[in-house]
Order: sequence, then structure tokens, then C-alpha cells
Amino acid sequence: MHKFLDKTPHSQQQVILEDEHGTWTKHLLQQASNELSGVFAELEGECVAFQMDNSAAWIAVDFALNDSNKIALPLPLFFTRAQCEHALLESGASWLLSETLNSDNVLSKTINVCGRTVYVYQLSSKPAAYFAGTRKITFTSGSTGTPKGVCLSDLTMQQVASSLCERLVLKNPKHLCLLPLAVLLENVAGVYAPLLSGGQVITPSLNTLGYLRSQLQDPEKILMCISQFEPHTLILVPELLQLLVAACSAGWQAPESLVFIAVGGARVDESLLVKARNSGLPVFQGYGLSEAGSVVALSKVAPQSEGVGDVLPHLEYKIVQGQLFLRGPLYLGYLNGPEHSPEHWLATGDLVRQTESGLDIYGRLKNQLILSSGRNVSPEWPEALLLSQPGVAQVVVFGDAKTHLVALIYAASQLSDDQLEKHISLINSQLPDYARIGTWHRLAQPLSTSNELLTSNGRPKRDVIARYYRTELTALYCDNAELQA
Repeated sequence: MHKFLDKTPHSQQQVILEDEHGTWTKHLLQQASNELSGVFAELEGECVAFQMDNSAAWIAVDFALNDSNKIALPLPLFFTRAQCEHALLESGASWLLSETLNSDNVLSKTINVCGRTVYVYQLSSKPAAYFAGTRKITFTSGSTGTPKGVCLSDLTMQQVASSLCERLVLKNPKHLCLLPLAVLLENVAGVYAPLLSGGQVITPSLNTLGYLRSQLQDPEKILMCISQFEPHTLILVPELLQLLVAACSAGWQAPESLVFIAVGGARVDESLLVKARNSGLPVFQGYGLSEAGSVVALSKVAPQSEGVGDVLPHLEYKIVQGQLFLRGPLYLGYLNGPEHSPEHWLATGDLVRQTESGLDIYGRLKNQLILSSGRNVSPEWPEALLLSQPGVAQVVVFGDAKTHLVALIYAASQLSDDQLEKHISLINSQLPDYARIGTWHRLAQPLSTSNELLTSNGRPKRDVIARYYRTELTALYCDNAELQA
């Protein structure tokens, strides 16, 4: 946000930010941001990428890039090397800020940001064509190996944050960041909105929270952080909500300070919401997409209400043949693509119903899967890689609203189970962790048009296949749970 801290109602000596290196008042954070702005103003080129852990330094860099009129490109730590290279190439980024020494790039300087050492690398890049007003480019985890960059303006991000403040009416909230700050949802709703409400943001490192890349490896750590910091608000993906519900069932006591837990990023199973409410967790559903600057709708009524609530006040919406369309201050367009005008309607690809309590999201037009972690995966991506092995004839990947992907595979008899397992392991090593196949089932018979599992042109009928192999798919998730136990 340009001059973002000037818009917050904090006093200069009020602590507004905390991480493992200390606490920062509004004055100290402004001072750190101003010093960085001077450094960034000397960097030639418009776009600066940064790949850093959750911290006060991340937020200071974010603010300073905006104040110095640079285009910020946050890169999640869970991105693969190929995804980072694609984002850097597409964005035309001239500089990369990292906390890791990297001999592949030219080190220009080393700076200290809020107690952390940050290396500034100069990149050899071809300039990109940016939309006027672009201040942030966000690459989602991507439904394929080459995700699109969503170009956002200050106006869009400020409108989302302001609308969230208006919707929630929480005074001086203490927010604990549990998702990576490079994820737009936590960046806008977990930093900008609480600060605009006069609140405080706490940003433990991802390792302190128990993460390894995008996977939560040590759930106890995240529970300890929630208990230690006693936040008022949290933002969760369904997978984290499952963790909290399971912990409550096992005797963990959520702090009484919690007044609002937003859950979004993927479709939330109604039975999970019921369990959460019965555990005393103040859970409210939300819905959003990067093209809208993160949050589109959020419930403000009692947690017993179904659906994702009403669309935020700065947006218009309509439902045409079940699909949700949005209009207003949305994204400027996709990087290196056509511009999106605020007067034009955006087709979201999501199927919705209008209810008394707002919108109910019940499906997607396309095949894209959204895991319970909130990561988007097109099944065609791992399917295509798995089909690269001679003898592998058919692959259908599933995993919508689940913790991981599973696959139904038909392969020639000459390919043994051990060979197939080795092939799957090899392909998994080429994929980010959220796009890997967790468990798989070998089909005895191929899918065909005669059993109505394929279309006339040979494409899988995914819904029909899911029903036909329901028992096998259920067993795959049970098998994985047993392996992880």
C-alpha cells in the first residue's frame, strides 16, 4: 500500500507488529520502510521480486516497494525452482531479494531488514509490459506448471482491506498469521485489514509454525503458537481447520481470545463446520480469488449460517446460469495479457446459489481441483507427466477438497507394480509437494466408452469415474492415513 502506515489509526509508539526478532511500533516500522524505500529507489527497473520467510522484514519490504513506486512480486517459499524461474521470466523482474545465498544470480548488496539479513540479487531479464497502476503481481500455486501472474493495483487491495474492516467491525484486533505472507489472502486480509482496524499483526516464521515448504509437518507447533499468542483472529484453509477440530477433540483448549476464524481457500465440508462450531471455534466461511484481490465474500453473521456470506460492498455481482460474475475494482489483467476494465464483468468459473445468508459455492465449471490446503491443481498436469511413461495408458487424478491427490491408473501388464511405483516417485520428484500423487490404484480394466467412463473423443468423465470407483478412491485416502499414522 502506498503510504499505507499513514492510513492506520495507531499512535506512533503503539506496537503493531511482532515476530521472533522483536516488536515494532508504528514509528519503527515506518522508519524501517523509509530506509528500504531509499535503497529500492536506487534500483533500476520496475519490478522487484522477493522470496522471504514470514517476518516483520517481509512486511517492511512489501510496504517499502510500494512507497518507492516499484512493482512487488512476492514468491512463496513453497514454489519449485521451475515455478520461480517462470514467474521471474514472465514478470521481467530486475531484482530478487532473498534470505538465501545463491550463486546462480549476481549478488549486488546485502542489507539488514528488521533484524534479518537480506541478499539483493540483480537479474538479467527482458522487460515486461505492465498495466498502468500495477503495484503487485501475484502468481498463485497454479493449476498447471506455468501459472498466470495476476496484476493488482493499490485501489483493489485497499478496497478489499477496507471492506473487510467494514464487514467485521473488530476494534484493535490481534491477528496471528498462520499462512505464508506471500499468499495473497494472508497478505491482504491478514496484514492490511488488521492494521487498518488499529490492530496488531504477529508473524512467526514458517518453521516455528511447523511448516516444511507448503506442508504442515509438525501440527503441535502451530497449536503452541495459537496458545502462546492468544490472537483474536486467524485465517485458515480447511486443512488447518481440520487440525484445530481434531486438537479440540483430543483435549486442546483454544484460547478464549479468539473471536473470529475465517476459513477459505477451498470448499469446506459442512460436517467439518459443524464439528468446529460444536468445539466452540468461532468459524466463519469466506470466498475469494486472486483476480479480486483475495476476498470476495465473507460471512459476518452467526457461525451457524451456511455459505460464504454476502459479497463485499465494493463489488457488484450477478449469477448467470449458476456461474458467479463480478464487477468493480478487480485485477488490472494477467501479466503480458489483455487489460481488464473495471466496467467489464469477470466470469469466476464458480457455481453458486443465492441463499438468505449470502452465497453458497457448490462447484466449479472446469476440472480444476482445490486441495484442502487451498492449493489449485489442474489434474491434467500430473496426469500428463505420468502418461509420459510407455505402458501407462490411462491416468485420472482426483483430490478436490482433500489433503492430497490420488490417481487411478491403467497400465500394460508388462509394467510391474514396482516399475509403476518407481515411475510415480520420479514424477512426484518433479512436482511441487501439493501436486504429487499420495496414493494410487491400478485398474484391472481400461476406461472405455462402452462402460460410459469416457466421452466419445476419449476424455475421462470425471464425475462418472468418481462414482464408479467410489470404493477404491475411499480406500486410497484410508490407506494414506494409515501410512501417515
